[in-house]
Amino acid sequence: MKSRYEAHGKMGDLEEAISLHQQALELCSVGHPNRSSSLGSLANCMQSRYESQGALEDLEEAISLHQQALELCPVGHPNRSSSLVNLANCMRYRYQSQGALGDLEKAISLHQQALELCPVGHPNRSSSLLHFANCMQSRYEVQGALRDLEEAISLHQQSLELCPVGHPNRSSSLLGLANCMKSKYQSQGALEDLEEAISLHQQVLELCPAGHPNRSSSLLDLGNCMKSRYESQGALGDIEEAISLHQQALDLCPIGHPNRSSSLLNLANCMQSRHQRQGALGDMEEVIALHQQALELCPVGHPNRSASLGNLANCMKYRYGSQGALGDLEEAISLHQQALELCPVGHPNRSSSLVNLANCIQSRYEMQGALGDLEEAISLNQQALALCPVGHPNRSLSLLILANCMQSRYESQEALADLKDAIFLHQQALELHPVGHPNRELEDLEEAISLHQHALELRPVGHPNRPSSLGNLANCMQYMYHSQGQLADMEVAISLHQHVNQLINNLVQDTLCSIPPRLIQTHNGLLLTQDEMIVQFQASAQYQTLVTLVKNVNDWNSTINHMNATVVNYFQYVTLSHRWGSHEPLLQDILHNGSIYDMPSTNGLIKLQNFCHIAAHHSYSWAWSDTCCIDKTNSVELQKAIASMFLWYQQSALTVVYLADIPSSPFPVTLSGSVWFTRGWTLQELLAPHTVLVYTQEWSIYGDSTAKNHKKDVHIINQLAQAAGIPPQYLSNFHAGMDNARSRLQLAVGRNTTVLEDIAYSLFGIFNLHLPVLYGEGKGKALGRLLQEILSQSHDMSILLWVGEQSSIHSCFPANIVAYQPLPQVQPNPTTIAIHHSMLRLQQLVSTDNVCKLYKIVTNLPQARFADYILTLPCIVHHIQVVKLRKTYMDNHTYDVQAVGLRPVQTITSEWLDETPDSTKQSSYVFIRPWN
Repeated sequence: MKSRYEAHGKMGDLEEAISLHQQALELCSVGHPNRSSSLGSLANCMQSRYESQGALEDLEEAISLHQQALELCPVGHPNRSSSLVNLANCMRYRYQSQGALGDLEKAISLHQQALELCPVGHPNRSSSLLHFANCMQSRYEVQGALRDLEEAISLHQQSLELCPVGHPNRSSSLLGLANCMKSKYQSQGALEDLEEAISLHQQVLELCPAGHPNRSSSLLDLGNCMKSRYESQGALGDIEEAISLHQQALDLCPIGHPNRSSSLLNLANCMQSRHQRQGALGDMEEVIALHQQALELCPVGHPNRSASLGNLANCMKYRYGSQGALGDLEEAISLHQQALELCPVGHPNRSSSLVNLANCIQSRYEMQGALGDLEEAISLNQQALALCPVGHPNRSLSLLILANCMQSRYESQEALADLKDAIFLHQQALELHPVGHPNRELEDLEEAISLHQHALELRPVGHPNRPSSLGNLANCMQYMYHSQGQLADMEVAISLHQHVNQLINNLVQDTLCSIPPRLIQTHNGLLLTQDEMIVQFQASAQYQTLVTLVKNVNDWNSTINHMNATVVNYFQYVTLSHRWGSHEPLLQDILHNGSIYDMPSTNGLIKLQNFCHIAAHHSYSWAWSDTCCIDKTNSVELQKAIASMFLWYQQSALTVVYLADIPSSPFPVTLSGSVWFTRGWTLQELLAPHTVLVYTQEWSIYGDSTAKNHKKDVHIINQLAQAAGIPPQYLSNFHAGMDNARSRLQLAVGRNTTVLEDIAYSLFGIFNLHLPVLYGEGKGKALGRLLQEILSQSHDMSILLWVGEQSSIHSCFPANIVAYQPLPQVQPNPTTIAIHHSMLRLQQLVSTDNVCKLYKIVTNLPQARFADYILTLPCIVHHIQVVKLRKTYMDNHTYDVQAVGLRPVQTITSEWLDETPDSTKQSSYVFIRPWN
């Protein structure tokens, strides 16, 4: 029964074998002469079940049984050698599962004892050499000592010499030696080692003809070697052969086969390599699907679950790199974290798990800039490096990755110690690959000056790190003057410090380029241009402090950070979000009258004054309102303001939301009645800011919250979300962009603007688009231009899903934003069980090959695009065979239609169609359905 299991992989055969061996063991009580062999046979079956299902309790039972068997085989017993080997193999399995190095050392010790019992000429010597070699190879993989690999190769060669053609162990000996040669190639890069590995694997495959139980694993191993040769030499034929071999291996591993998981994994890796070479989207999606199937075969407790999690995570990280979807990166991080939890200290894969997780977290840092992510990436890489001692094959890679992280932290914080660490780590890595490495030291002052000069050349005027380079170079010139007394060195240092002084003003310009061109000074009510704001800053105490600081600088890195923070804090501003009322003060009104505090009172002016008082109360010197800070008579300025408004609100230190129609009350008042939530422009004013405070009619803070940011108050943000009809997560973490385009359009449903075109223009910032503002073009054309641009850039066809009047610009676009309102759900969402049953029925109706073919066709369809008023969509076309008129009611005609690939359908149209009563006559019609 066990042999049949090994041949066909059916678990029922193995379970029956276990049951029979348990019965046999019961008949061999303590003292029975066959108890030792019965224990060993049952242990071997438990070991096989562990190899198939990964249940650790099976392995523990196998170890216990083998230990009992060994105790019954003292020195001199004929079965002692095989008992030692069997127990050693189980200890090696437990090492592979749990990573305890003690288990591997125990296995090596047991194999050494077994080999001593098998002198030259012993029938079991070849197998004993083979098992001992496998353990030495495992120790090499975890510790990286080349002597272990060389000993493993020697042992495999001795084993192979004892296994001539026809010997039952020849295949295993060839396989073990091939694996070692591949490891040697991976360590030293000698192509002849890889070629020998390929030759050996080809011989193994010849010994495993069709129907052989080991053919699938032999195909798999040869496929991996072909992939390695492809990676070395880039011959496309090698990767195609590798894919073919892995597909053959997978065909031999149906569901339930112990090798199916590894076959899925290796085929996925090859498909990914081909995708990287040819860029076919279908390959990448198939790779992810294969890894997901592999993970499903590795439940919690399975020895390969850690590796499977890591592989799927790497694919999600790769797709994130090619498509930029943050969800893929977050999923990759989650999967790597799960993989790391399964690799405790001592596990052979812990180092690579640490590195992979660190790389993903560093990618998130590069995207979002959260310093905590960078610190975590550094910590993980440091742990990984500690697991790669001198001689370890991955030490060079770990050094380089950690060096890059330290360099990133230096670029963020400009701590010189980080730069020195990065340089030191790079030097260590280069010493492991000395060819072409100049091997220079950075201790000489003249070389330091040269390096700073090169850095300065790479940081032109306007570069954020140019002040740091100037300062460091100036300090070096000062040190050179002190060491050599050359006056010219001091003159250069003085000149460089003057440049740094000038760069304070450059920092100001950099800050002002991303804020509104006019702001109200809250303490005096004056409306100032940016040039006037600069004059104010240069007369401030903050500016004088910076000038003094530059002249007496010691630590340039912290100084530059302080300079940046000082400038940014000085120009922080508060924005007002409100519903326009009567007599709002315009730009020209304030310029004519001076301070807003000296102007004749109107409702609009009182609102503006109260807003500025609120801003000043929160210690901000600058305020911005859309009523008076934009010159609406200047079309160029108005265009720029509309394009920049989302960014201005996003970068504001605080946005004050004033709800003039919500009475001030000590009791909770609902926000839903405010007209502010129905206006088009207030949508981005709610979404964009990071910090918001809501004020009611009498300029009282809304609610009884003491929070400094209502977006951080769970109660208030839920009220805002309910009143606006927006999910709370949108309010607390919204970013401009085109992902989920239709959902973004739905946010504007139910909102109105005074100027019809503004309902489209108010969405430009939400989609991060810069389009011309053409007042007078009409609401439909403005919306149509917006939709064209969304479709052209995002290829998101969900925006074509709407119900309502069609646009005059294109019939596939709606004339009004209200067409995107959510439709009532006709049917409830199916349950998980219903979905599962539907999938099972589908699997019975449709073959996997047909599903894969359809999937590849669909994924290779061209993307949607819009150009020259022509909408091009990826479509599936069904040729119509039969068209028969069923009935006519008023102007609508109902036809029975039969189309290729579809069930009979009815279609209603106002047009008369040419009838084709049967399939003998060719119809001129087709059904076309966009694929999405």
